[in-house]
Amino acid sequence: MKNKKETAKYIVSKVIVWVIGSTLYGLSVNMFITPGGITMGGFTGIATTLFRLFGTPIGFMTVLLNLPLLFLEVRMGGGRLGLINALLGVLGTALATDALSAFPYTHSDPLLSAVFGGLLMGAGTGVLLSKGFTTGGSDLLAHIIHRRFPFLSTGKLILVIDAVIVLSCAGVLGTGWDILFSFASLWCFATALDSVLDGFGASKLVLIISEKHTQIADRITKRLGRGVTVIKGEGWYTGKERRILFCAVKRSEIFALTELVRRTDSGAFVTVSDARDVLGEGFRKM
Repeated sequence: MKNKKETAKYIVSKVIVWVIGSTLYGLSVNMFITPGGITMGGFTGIATTLFRLFGTPIGFMTVLLNLPLLFLEVRMGGGRLGLINALLGVLGTALATDALSAFPYTHSDPLLSAVFGGLLMGAGTGVLLSKGFTTGGSDLLAHIIHRRFPFLSTGKLILVIDAVIVLSCAGVLGTGWDILFSFASLWCFATALDSVLDGFGASKLVLIISEKHTQIADRITKRLGRGVTVIKGEGWYTGKERRILFCAVKRSEIFALTELVRRTDSGAFVTVSDARDVLGEGFRKM
């Protein structure tokens, strides 16, 4: 009975977060980004550009643009949970964007639209990422590229992809110097995203104690692309030898990591702590 209650609470909390995050995302697109003529990065930027040119629904187009990436994710062996969360995140933000397209309040001032649109979208994306959802687009594309070429930084890949999309869309629309508002909005987006994911610390350090440490370490390496160090330990109370897994991950990867551990060994002991900075492969250079 207790497990059923915990499962129900877990599902309800995910649904609430999914609705809130998607709604914030949809409001940002309809209240500020679109009326202000702002071009965001990712597939939302492409979809809003197509809307201005042809009047196609923004949410619907983001789903179509993400379908090939979701297919690639399946072909490249992405985890089922990650795929489901990506699909739900894409559908949630798309539905909210199209459903709220008739929202009465809009603001066409480019500076206000850039600032508040970026902050609102960043907050919505951060809320979704906190429960493992993703909005697809450049994040998913960067993750797929990083899996194929692990020496490339995921963060830099996202930055390059977003910059290319913004510059390309600006060229098609002929926005000229107004592109500066788009880059300002991207900065506001990143700031809000980091704040919601809570952490001025760059990453998280994770210690895992489990009888199934081999399976957990293997899945962390294959599914998250993160290195794991095995430390020999001993339980003081039991006197038994233990294996402790040590791993450094990005804040946005914490949910996926804890879910992976929970599904492998629900009795595992996990400690997550802030890391002010992490230097080395996969993070910031020394």
